[in-house]
Amino acid sequence: MGRKITNPVLRMYFVYNVSTNTSTCTILDCPHPVRSGCHAGNLENHVKAFHQNEYKELLKEKSKVSSSCHNEYEPSSSIVKKQKYGPLDKMICVTKTTLTNVKLNKKNIIEACVQLVTTNGRPFTLLNDTGFRMIMDPIMNSIGGGFRINSQNIKQYVDTQAENIVKNIKYDVIGKLISLKVDCVTRLNRSILGVNVQYIKDGKLHIKTLGMPELLSRHSSDYLKEILLNILKKYDINKRQVYSITCDNGANIVKMVKIFNENTEDQEFDDESEDESEEEVTNILNDDSDLSENAINEIVSETDITFNVDVLQDEVATALNNNIEVNCITQCIRCSVHTFQLCVESGLKEPSIQKLLTKTRKVVKVLRTQSYAALLKKENMNLCILDIVTRWNSTYLMLLRLIELKPFCTDHQLINTDLFLNTRDWDRIDNLVKSLQPAFLCTKLLQKKDLTLGDFYGIWIQTQNKLNLINTSISKSVLHFMKIRQDKLLENDVFIATIYLDPRYLCLLNAATKKKAVSHLLTTWSLKESLSLTAIAIENSNKELVEPAALDDDSNSLEKETSVITDDFEEFIRTTSQPISTANSINLNNSINDIKKKIEDFANTDRVHYKENVVQYWLAKKNEMPQLFELAEIVMAVPATQVSVERSFSGLKFILSDLRSSLSSQMLENILIIRGNSL
Repeated sequence: MGRKITNPVLRMYFVYNVSTNTSTCTILDCPHPVRSGCHAGNLENHVKAFHQNEYKELLKEKSKVSSSCHNEYEPSSSIVKKQKYGPLDKMICVTKTTLTNVKLNKKNIIEACVQLVTTNGRPFTLLNDTGFRMIMDPIMNSIGGGFRINSQNIKQYVDTQAENIVKNIKYDVIGKLISLKVDCVTRLNRSILGVNVQYIKDGKLHIKTLGMPELLSRHSSDYLKEILLNILKKYDINKRQVYSITCDNGANIVKMVKIFNENTEDQEFDDESEDESEEEVTNILNDDSDLSENAINEIVSETDITFNVDVLQDEVATALNNNIEVNCITQCIRCSVHTFQLCVESGLKEPSIQKLLTKTRKVVKVLRTQSYAALLKKENMNLCILDIVTRWNSTYLMLLRLIELKPFCTDHQLINTDLFLNTRDWDRIDNLVKSLQPAFLCTKLLQKKDLTLGDFYGIWIQTQNKLNLINTSISKSVLHFMKIRQDKLLENDVFIATIYLDPRYLCLLNAATKKKAVSHLLTTWSLKESLSLTAIAIENSNKELVEPAALDDDSNSLEKETSVITDDFEEFIRTTSQPISTANSINLNNSINDIKKKIEDFANTDRVHYKENVVQYWLAKKNEMPQLFELAEIVMAVPATQVSVERSFSGLKFILSDLRSSLSSQMLENILIIRGNSL
């Protein structure tokens, strides 16, 4: 038994002939009355195409038939499945007047509301809106316990989630060399400094938002450095852990990176009162004079015994730093996208090109007037694009669209001379578009999220080859400025070290550059080992130190416990500090010699295809070359652009809107941290 026919089109407007398998339209004056077969869909399309009035009647009849069939034969669940198209009121099927067994709990509601006001960019007052309360109040009443969410108490949940994100990132970067991305933005007269961190973990690139504090003073390099150090302090990141900082060519930020390595006054993570207490106790313990029982009792009773862990950790860090001293090696990486933009903009500054662009902009402005825009729309043609003078990408798109509209311009230039461009002008526009096409493609490729410096270098070289093949005046000009910038790129130690460990482009480095890269990688290895030893020693000290028992009034017990404390301290100094100053120094020298040979031997490795993923390449070499893999994780995590920071800024218009301009600096930063680490 076949499927039941519910479409009335055959019955209303066609006669089916079984022998010939044709359907004949019965509507008068039909231009194509005979149709093959009797498929209802094909017949309905025929009525729709050639008989508009009859088609309206057909829709009404179909609605009646569908409604009667559903009421008599179809269950409600089947109705919902079948009614995917049509009027909205026909698609809605009310099954219950009340909701039961809804799987919601307090945690889900809090997370959803936090997401609304952070990731989704909704104002806090949304939680007080009457419509929202009508939905949420019954749910919160069913949870009970006086649970409520409103525009005030949601802020504490936002703070809590931001703190949890900070803790998670803090755990990820312990003892690691990391790379930062920094940029500034101003919106509604409020300036924001965006800081992202980038690192590789378990073969996967991680990009996290560390902070977006509001800048309340002049954006000098010293002030920006102070703000950046405060952000690092919040995550317990030592200045020596910062391997590179990627920024645009802003003079203040570039200078900030340059002075970042300068020695500054040590910033303690403890409160001043705790520092003073520790200093006082240290002075007493270092005193050569004999201590009486009363003096010992006074020291023990007045001193917070928990200071020992912090003091010992400081001792460990000091011992390690004194014996394995590697200074901060932070280097500035210029944003590759911004660097390339400068090359193209420099190439477009030729007077003849600027004169041509001025002429084309006049034509575009005429085509964007209301009368011509209406004509273009009537002829189903795209509207003109007016470029932004400071953005050459928009200039390329403007010229590309103008070439599409060349027939329209030539047809109307006799009526309006403002649309006139001679043949030479059109040829030059065409050459300009062809010359900028590789540059435009390069810009798109450089916006890749997980772009490494090796990827950037490969795209850079490919673009140079394409421009060289085009061989026009503009392509030669852009190529000239690219070569100038390339010489500066190869002066950066971090850049050449990354290319050295990239088997796709290692062959492009000369002998002197390779030697320089090896030297920098050795320095990087020493710093990595120093940070790792410090982290391990502090972690071990936390595990080995046991909190002393409660003090006893008995003097013998007091002497015994004091002796235990002293013994623990002496034991720690003997087993931890001294071996580090001897054995670790020898091991470090052996390690340096060993790693140097492995780095130099890597120069002879086989080249891989440029389309290979270098991160996956090193992940496959993890067991074969573990030391080089650790170095590769550091250099491959160096961001070639600060695009992710700019993307975070693009969402600022939803967070810091006209209706939310009164957000406090701390709340604004917490919202941006949550949003930046959620998308």
